[in-house]
Amino acid sequence: MTKSVQIRSAPLGAIRAFEAAARLGSFKLAAHELSVTPAAISHQLAALEDYLGSALFVRSNRLVQLTSKGQQLSEQVSASFLQLQAALEQARTLDSDSQVLVVSAAPSIAAKWLVPRLSRFHAQYPEIDLRLSSENQTHDLIKDTSIDVVLRYGKGGYEQASSGTKKTRLHAEKLWEETYLFPVCSPTHLREVTTFTKKSKHSSLQSLTDLTNHTLLRLPLPPDRETGKVGERWQAWLSSLAEFKVLSESDQAALLTHAKKGPFYSHEHLAIDTAKSHHGIDLALDVLVIEDLLEKKLIRPLAIRSRDPYSHWLLYREQDAQRTSVQAFAQWIRDEAALSLKTLSTCRSRAWA
Repeated sequence: MTKSVQIRSAPLGAIRAFEAAARLGSFKLAAHELSVTPAAISHQLAALEDYLGSALFVRSNRLVQLTSKGQQLSEQVSASFLQLQAALEQARTLDSDSQVLVVSAAPSIAAKWLVPRLSRFHAQYPEIDLRLSSENQTHDLIKDTSIDVVLRYGKGGYEQASSGTKKTRLHAEKLWEETYLFPVCSPTHLREVTTFTKKSKHSSLQSLTDLTNHTLLRLPLPPDRETGKVGERWQAWLSSLAEFKVLSESDQAALLTHAKKGPFYSHEHLAIDTAKSHHGIDLALDVLVIEDLLEKKLIRPLAIRSRDPYSHWLLYREQDAQRTSVQAFAQWIRDEAALSLKTLSTCRSRAWA
């Protein structure tokens, strides 16, 4: 007799992991979307297969494919998720007297830039019930209608999204046309390293090659949207310097090897806070460390910088462009981004080190 499956005892977290992995065709992309490790996704999927008593995926070194049973379950689960999403959306909009606006922001821009400014939005628009969701998930704004506005970090190409045969246009704009990356650390970190190495006050970090004497805080790059491959910021940055012949081949190789030894952080705001706690050097994005630099909690120990190949994006459905709450938030965030750029322009004109 076939064992009866009770929904109350089903591993619902594993079902969510299955839906993401089946839709994206990648355990890595599913892990990135759900802000967990690929190992956690594999563990959840194994638990679901054990619960069902059958395999859902054919696993190989580079490819993840659904079995016939997995494909059938994927279609049914996707349909159920859409139905559940519609029910949640209906419940969310029952209160017509409240202008609810749900914003999804990547964790680092939420923590280091958006949240410190939100009090100004609430003061300007007290009638809007803004609800912030901070996650690393790249929302499909067609499927997930519970999200109104998204702030994301990546290379772009978000203008069109689709769900089956349904397609729509997304409004996508950069918050800043150009931002820069550069090493940062706390003033105390340099003093501690100087004392430990018994060097003169300003000799502990005079050139890029001196970075090998410091702990470098590692961060992931946004995953490649086609391959799902996730690189690392220090590795990419040091490799890009080869184009400008800043380092010799041997020095670059030594730095690349050293950069692989530092502690790894899933989100940039964690690495920034670690640097502020005197425990290493972060390769930081300028818009996320403006206040810390102005308040001297962080310094630039080296003058070198490079333009960031990624950007922060404001995204929302074009069909929602006339909604009062969306219009208000979009204009407010443009104004805040302009204020940040003005501050950055002032700071860029003087030495921060």
